[in-house]
Amino acid sequence: MKALHSLLVRGFSLAAILIAFAGLTGCAHQYSAALFPNGDDWLKWDRFAREQYVSAFVMGFTEGFSRGCEKAVSSLTPPENGQAFLDANARCVGEAPFLGRDLDTFIPSVTAFFQNYPEERRVSVSRVLFELDKGRSIEKIHELNLPKK
Repeated sequence: MKALHSLLVRGFSLAAILIAFAGLTGCAHQYSAALFPNGDDWLKWDRFAREQYVSAFVMGFTEGFSRGCEKAVSSLTPPENGQAFLDANARCVGEAPFLGRDLDTFIPSVTAFFQNYPEERRVSVSRVLFELDKGRSIEKIHELNLPKK
């Protein structure tokens, strides 16, 4: 798990550097909105764009999670250990958010969240998706008072 943490820290560090660079070049808002859309962005999109965003976000997150699992597991159980490596990697990947979920159910919930709670429109869409994946209702997500950007 230490390897997974290190990999995630490096990934977030790279994202922070890119955002800082964008800010220095005068286009932070454009890149921030593209990388981390919020409720204002979500409500401007049509259903197709929302479906594409959720699909791409989950696919990218799942791929990154899977690669992190493989790196972490290989540091503890070398791939040469065959079945032990495969079993450990499968257990890790099995913990991935959004696994086995019907993502189409998330789209109306995200939309309802931002429509019902206009004061929450500065919350990132990804954060709302993660909270929905945890089984939280939009009312409960609203009560969490999530950070706004």
